Amino acid sequence: MKIGFDAKRALNNSTGLGNHARILINALAQKFPEHEYLLFSPRSREEEFYKLYDKLQIIAPKTKFDKAFSPFWRSFSMIEQLKGRGVNIYHGLSNELPFNIHQSGIPSVVTIHDLIFLKHTQQYFFLDRKIYEIKTRYAAKHANRIIAVSEETKNDLVHFYKTPKEKITVIHPAVEPVFYKIATVEAKSELKRKYALPEKFMLNVSSFFPRKNQKTLIRAFDLIKDKVDENLILVGSGGSERKSILHLIAQMKLERRIKIISGISNEELPTLYQLAAVFVYPSIYEGFGAPVLEALCSRTPVITTSGGCMQEAGGEHSIYIDPHQPEEIADALIRVLRNESLRKEMIDKGYAHALSLTPETFAEKTMRAYLDVT
Repeated sequence: MKIGFDAKRALNNSTGLGNHARILINALAQKFPEHEYLLFSPRSREEEFYKLYDKLQIIAPKTKFDKAFSPFWRSFSMIEQLKGRGVNIYHGLSNELPFNIHQSGIPSVVTIHDLIFLKHTQQYFFLDRKIYEIKTRYAAKHANRIIAVSEETKNDLVHFYKTPKEKITVIHPAVEPVFYKIATVEAKSELKRKYALPEKFMLNVSSFFPRKNQKTLIRAFDLIKDKVDENLILVGSGGSERKSILHLIAQMKLERRIKIISGISNEELPTLYQLAAVFVYPSIYEGFGAPVLEALCSRTPVITTSGGCMQEAGGEHSIYIDPHQPEEIADALIRVLRNESLRKEMIDKGYAHALSLTPETFAEKTMRAYLDVT
């Protein structure tokens, strides 16, 4: 079977949707080597290309027009190359498909990560929001199978687009295999030195948007700052809230206790998680919540938002809080930091949950979805 992928993000994005695409493609290629995997992308960055399994084919636009107008190629012209290459199934990895896929005779699968642009409209420019909505609505309507990354995303598809439930398969994403590996003492020491990390700290990894809710976390930390030795590390880059978060930290005179770090690589992140006493993630809305799973794989206890997809990512033994209540977050932090037997149970049982969401499982479930529509 020849499987085609929308590989724009796999070959160009170093985090987020790029990671998701690479993890899946690599896991499929290694678990099911009997199939051919064709990556369709108008361009590729060398550093992302070398993260992919070496037995893959990259297909780029052919004509000068398609090279010059790559969005048009991805949305329309690419179909001819899919046909010419004899692709048996096409997988749009991030909420979209070519607009003429339903007329091509090629079965299609689309992964829909979230409908944040409909639920948190203030985070998007009007034109961007409309483009996302048009692409996602088309993909949801015309794909032979939708893969939703969580039950919450499935429910949103049913609510906003009236998508039939039987058309949607929920497949939880995996994280990179490196998160399952225990960091060496030397790696931990080097990371502490490189980023001037405190000896003890709580960790949050996220971009800086309102729905990520770091300001409530900062207020929760302020409530317990005199009761704990741990500092708070916020890791992330990008987002509209970064400046206002820095202002809040200064306003509350917490500059010596809260540190923002940017530029952490995917290779360094597992070590950072393993150094943390607890990972706290009070996000208001996610499609899945990959950082929660990354923390569990890294054997770090997790405090995160109750309800929705976070409990799918976090399993039964994480602690769940109301993200709007700093007092509740503060109480949960005190519980975890002061109770070593609780921490150990959360670590052990959280890691056991993480083992049910490996890249191999991710690939197996996705391949079953392909076989259902071919």
